[in-house]
Parts: sequence; C-alpha cells; structure tokens
Amino acid sequence: MCGQIQNSRQVFDENPQCSDIVTWNAILASYARDEQLGIAEQLFGEMPEKDVISWSTLIVGYVQGGKLEKGLDCFREMKEKGLIPNEAIFVTVLSASAQMGLLEHGKLVHSTIKASNCRMTLPLRTALIDMYAKCGCIEMSRQLFDEMRRRDVWSWNVMICGLATHGLGKEALELFERFTKEGWRPVNVTFVGVLNACGRAGLVYEGRQYFKLMTEVYGIEPEMEHYGCIVDLLGRAGFVEEALKLVENMTIQPDPVLWGTLLGACKVHGKVELGEKLGRKLIEMDPTHDAHYVLLANIYAKARKWEDVVRVRRLMVDRGNNKIAGWSLIEAQGEVHRFIVGDREHKHSLEIYKMLNVIDRRLAEAGYSPDVSPVLHDIGKEEKENAIRVHSERLAIAFGLLVTQVGDCIRIVKNLRVCGDCHLVCKMISKVFEREIIDIMASAVEVFQLKVKLVLAIRKNCQLIFHHHMDSILLQAQQQVSPTHLCLHWVFALHYVISQYG
Repeated sequence: MCGQIQNSRQVFDENPQCSDIVTWNAILASYARDEQLGIAEQLFGEMPEKDVISWSTLIVGYVQGGKLEKGLDCFREMKEKGLIPNEAIFVTVLSASAQMGLLEHGKLVHSTIKASNCRMTLPLRTALIDMYAKCGCIEMSRQLFDEMRRRDVWSWNVMICGLATHGLGKEALELFERFTKEGWRPVNVTFVGVLNACGRAGLVYEGRQYFKLMTEVYGIEPEMEHYGCIVDLLGRAGFVEEALKLVENMTIQPDPVLWGTLLGACKVHGKVELGEKLGRKLIEMDPTHDAHYVLLANIYAKARKWEDVVRVRRLMVDRGNNKIAGWSLIEAQGEVHRFIVGDREHKHSLEIYKMLNVIDRRLAEAGYSPDVSPVLHDIGKEEKENAIRVHSERLAIAFGLLVTQVGDCIRIVKNLRVCGDCHLVCKMISKVFEREIIDIMASAVEVFQLKVKLVLAIRKNCQLIFHHHMDSILLQAQQQVSPTHLCLHWVFALHYVISQYG
C-alpha cells in the first residue's frame, strides 16, 4: 500500500497541471486510509480549494485513526466556513461523540442534521441511536429506535447492546426475542449484547443457554468478547471454578483481560489460592500492567496475608511499573475539560480544590471513610488518603459542581476503570449534593436498580449513574413472579424510603 501511495504521489507531483480537486481528494484519501495522518493534514493545508469530500476524508481519517478530538475540531472548522456536512461526516462525528461520551456535542450534531435537511438514512439514524445509548441517554436512544420505519441487523444490534450496557437486561432480552421472531439472524455482536444483558441482570441459567444457542444453533464461533461476558457472568455469581474450566477449554488463547476478570471474581468471592495462582500467571503474561499487582495484593489483604501484600507491592516497585495515565473529562460551557490525577494546570484550579475541601467536609459529615487499599505505595495512611482525594474523576466532579446549575446532571468520561473508593464517593456526592452523576468508562458494567432513583454503574463503553439509593430492593421486587409478592416488596420498599428520607 505504501509503495502504491508513493507512486501515485510521484505522478501527482510531476503533473501539477492535471491536479484538479478530484485528484487532490484521491491522494488525500490514500494517506488517510493508510493512517498517515500527518501527511494527510499537511496535504489538506496545501489544497488550493476544498470541497465537502475533502473535509469528509480528513474527518473520517482522524476518527478512524483514533484522533477523535482532532476529528471534532475539523468538523467545527468546516461548519464555521459555512459548508454543509454530508452523511459520512455526520455518521463519523456521531461515532466520535459516542466514543468520547460527549452527549452535548452529540445533541449539537443531531440539531445540525435537522437544520441541514439531511435525509435521515438508516446508517445515520443507527449512529444517532448508538450515540445516545453510549452517552447515557437510553430513553432517547430507544425513542429513535421505536420511530424507525425500517431497520437492519445493525440497528437491532445497537439497541440490544445499548439496553444491555444500561443494565436493562430484561428489555434487551425481550428485544432479542422480538428480533429473532421477525426473522432476523443474529451475528457475533448480537450475542455480545445478549450475554452482557444476562451478566448485568445476573441471569446465569439464561446466559448459559444463550451461549449454547449461539454456538450450537447459529454456529457462531465464540470470540474473546463472548467469553469475557460469560466468564464475567459466572464469576459475579460465584461460579468461579466453572468460569475457570470454560477459560481453560477455550478454542482461542485467553488474553490477560479474561484472566483479569477471573482474578477479580477470586477477590470478590475470597478464592485466595486460585487468586494467587491466577495473579502469578497474569504477572508473568503481562508484567507491566500494575492492575494485576493491585488485584493480587487486595486478595492477600482480604485474607489478612500482610507479608504477601508487602511482597507484591515490592515486586511492582522493583519492576518499575508505571500506571497507564488516567484522565477524566467533562463537557462544560461548550468546551471539553480534561483532568489527570493531582491536576493543578486548569485555569480554575484554585476554585476546584476549594470545592474538593467542601466535598471532603460534607462527605465526612455523611459518614464517609476512605478506602486506601488501591494505594500500594509504602506511605502513611494520611498520604494515601490525600493521593486518593485528587483522583481525576473527583477533580472533574468538583469542577462540574462549580460550573453547572443546582440539580443538573454531571457527566464524566474516563479512560480507566474507577477505583472502589471513587465509586463510593460518586454515590455519596450524588446523595449529599442531590446530583445525578454519569461516569462513562471503558470497562465492565455494574447495575443497581433502586426504588426512588435509578442507579446505574456502567462500564465498557458505558457509564456510572449514581442517585439517592436504597440497596437493591427494587431489583429483588422485579425478580418476583407473583403479583402479590411484587406488591409486598413495593410496600416494604416504600416503607424503607420513608424511614430513610422522610
């Protein structure tokens, strides 16, 4: 491919008189497809004239090459020049908005589509459904899906996966049954959503059955994501040995993420011996990933094996492992604000840290006690607490409290999984400050369905939504079949709410 581009570029450079906009766009597309984005950007700047195809080529190249923010900046610049985007641009920037969790930007794109009178094609509507689902607005996603006069398999897949990601397991499985009854044939992605739905709802039996349906009826060979969903389902439910057996008998080589899922299940269910075995295996497979050391150390700590905790911590330090740089971002006032741990570079840093002090004081009054177990560094308890309090998501939330109206939702996007203490802090901030908090992360999905407010902890292209809560009474109620039992559970739930919140 590289040789072909060089030959084309040579002919292009040697014949400037033949270089019309079509030729320029063709060369630009060649570099963009080959992910030589630096050269593509330079070439774009040299173009004597640009049309919608030129802008579309560069925007698509940026987004497909992982440079999402550059793609969105390019889209803004194009709009400022008065050009009307085409369908490819709209679909691409919606995808970028979804991947970054930027709901407000996605809404702006949706408004632009309406204003431009662009025809609402099937791919475009599907991209909108996906964007709203991934940005935490599942109601709008479902509304757009229900309004569709025509659907394809990808429209169904996006909606099934979106419902599953939001913890709406029952709705996702009902939609899957409707999907098959209407004559559609599931594909790989369909069963990722179905198995994820079972995992979020704790439907172990159903998960096993759907896994068999996928392989035996539809002849779909399981991929890593399918195994990840079923192992997560079994591990959460305490069937750790069954999950291990499944992994050991896989038709493909398990990756470190899958072993890490099993290791996490060992931590939750106190499987110290198996956890130790898996932890060592993971460290051998991927010695640079600090999360494996943290998980293993936490398993030892839970079993009160303090000498082993120290040994694992020293091993991590001796090997010089560096954490993947974590960040959190928030949309506010038309801009994207990005924070890292201990960040003091933001222009409102002074106000943000003052708000952190307010948060600390109010959480302490509400009974909060920091969990410093994720901090494996050999420092004192107070230093560990200070290290945790300046995690990137807390800075982003503090900024959100400063710049949004009272009662507004605070929407955070993270590139890493939230630690256990920050998970608790998000819930408490939501309760104390009476805010809905959505934390979109690239990891697994946890769901809490509660009586007065809906609580979602969503990971893997997903979000953490924390509200006022009262354990899992509603979830228990929903699992009852008898209307009488259901009614009784609602009565007990209401009594609990009144006793807790007046």
